[in-house]
Amino acid sequence: MSSLNRALAMLALAALLLGLLGAALILGSDHLDHRGAIAALGFAIGAAWIGTGLYVWWRRPENRFGALMTWVGFAWLLNAFTAANGAAVFTLAVLLSNVYLAAFLHLLLAYPDGRVSKPSRRRLAAGGYAIAILGPVPALMFGFNESNQQCRCPNSVIDVSDSVTLGNALDAAVNALAAGIVVYVLWVLIERWRDATAPQRRAMAPLLWSGVALMVLVAGTFSATTVTGGGNVSNALALASQVVFASVPFAFLLGGFRTRVIRADAVGALLRRLGDAPGTDGLRGLLADALDDRALQLVYWIDERWVDRKGRPAELPRRGDPDRAWTPVELDGRRVGAIVHDVSLSETPEIVDSVATAAGLAVQNERLEAALSARLEELHASRARIVEVGLAERRRLERNLHDGAQQRLVALSLTLRMAHGKIRDAPEQAETLVAAAQEELTRALEELRELARGIHPAVLSDRGLQAAVEALAVRSPLPVRVVEVPGERLPEPVEAAAYFVIAEALTNVAKYADANEATVAVRRADGHALVEVRDDGKGGADPARGSGLEGLADRVGALDGWLSLDSPPGAGTILRAEIPV
Repeated sequence: MSSLNRALAMLALAALLLGLLGAALILGSDHLDHRGAIAALGFAIGAAWIGTGLYVWWRRPENRFGALMTWVGFAWLLNAFTAANGAAVFTLAVLLSNVYLAAFLHLLLAYPDGRVSKPSRRRLAAGGYAIAILGPVPALMFGFNESNQQCRCPNSVIDVSDSVTLGNALDAAVNALAAGIVVYVLWVLIERWRDATAPQRRAMAPLLWSGVALMVLVAGTFSATTVTGGGNVSNALALASQVVFASVPFAFLLGGFRTRVIRADAVGALLRRLGDAPGTDGLRGLLADALDDRALQLVYWIDERWVDRKGRPAELPRRGDPDRAWTPVELDGRRVGAIVHDVSLSETPEIVDSVATAAGLAVQNERLEAALSARLEELHASRARIVEVGLAERRRLERNLHDGAQQRLVALSLTLRMAHGKIRDAPEQAETLVAAAQEELTRALEELRELARGIHPAVLSDRGLQAAVEALAVRSPLPVRVVEVPGERLPEPVEAAAYFVIAEALTNVAKYADANEATVAVRRADGHALVEVRDDGKGGADPARGSGLEGLADRVGALDGWLSLDSPPGAGTILRAEIPV
């Protein structure tokens, strides 16, 4: 037996002992009539609340609602001790006799997870407990003795005066305050109902409406007692409130059972409809019908990320989200998607799991369509980035030509014009100017060669990838070891993509990695060119911090290849590319 089961068993035993002790006090009371019926009814109501609470607690141990229902049942059993013949026990029992109402108010505010999240509602719950305990104090202090009691109850041990008038006035004030708290609770419940989604309303209905009815009756009881000082009206309202209170656990169980039956039938209908039309566009609608959640969403697990039906990135609700939750969909042990649903459906996880299992194959079919949509989305984005990069590169070339070689050629033209004018009159100066022009021409040619190498290196076209990679290694400011490069020529687009992947990776290593060495390897296997650049630097590279790797991914993706980056902090970086040949 688990520790939870042992704890629940001990609570059940404690409830039994407390209930039997209360029944014994009722049966031996000197100031109660119909003692047998009162004892049996009180014990049955407490048993219903505690039994339901322990069951809910056992079913959902992470949910505090079951513990709160159990507490309400224990608080109810304390009422039996008002039958005690001893003054001290009787006085304490009267002080605690309304705690069950405060506990029930707490339960309503904490539904469905057993937690009161808003500070204003926590203060409201605390106020309910305070008024429940302090409410009987005026009656116990003023005029609660043998000379003016309408019942044959024991004397109050805290009685300080025979002033019935003062006691009634204070009692009326307490009742008015209690009625105000109850009215405010009713407003909170109605507000929650208005803000709830349809599934949440269906889950709330059994408890909420019985709670509303009980709060109305309690408010009426307090009001009648304040106005008339008691009597038949307040007694009838008090009796009706106890009847409603007794019905709450049964309404809760019947509501939960009805919900399970309806959802189980919906799952059966879902299975039949999926058999007729598996994987259709109406899958989301079928699941929404089965779980009765119009806002239900389907997302798909593709390439280690979540996407929607159109391939766009999707996010799942965070743990603890008050409105939405999600259930994974698996097929043959593999995650293929998830159902995002109303959080109230988590109260019946077996139903949602059944729906997820039934829809596994259909979700897998839609997942393939979503994967295609995702690739199309990536392709559109990649093409847009390629266009932007192309425009940026053209602007860069224009700027480099204008600021570099073009300016040198303009200066060269001016120098040659000046030399031409001095050939006859000052041949020595003309010779000096021609020499300067020769030097300027050499520099312009060097800049043009460097610019052309950035566009497409001549060594790659003339001698192939191996020579081009070795040239990159020689020009790198840190040691680069070329492990392997195929000797045979690869298709020109593949060679160009591999070259620029290696060039960009070595540039990043030199700038950011703080590495001592880098290695380069290009292999050909299974119809693919496998490119790998590895360094022993500080790692922690983030492709989102720059556009260089994104541009490389677009270049490789245009050839139906892929690019990956493995860069754990402190363990170096590995850039890999796989390009179909």
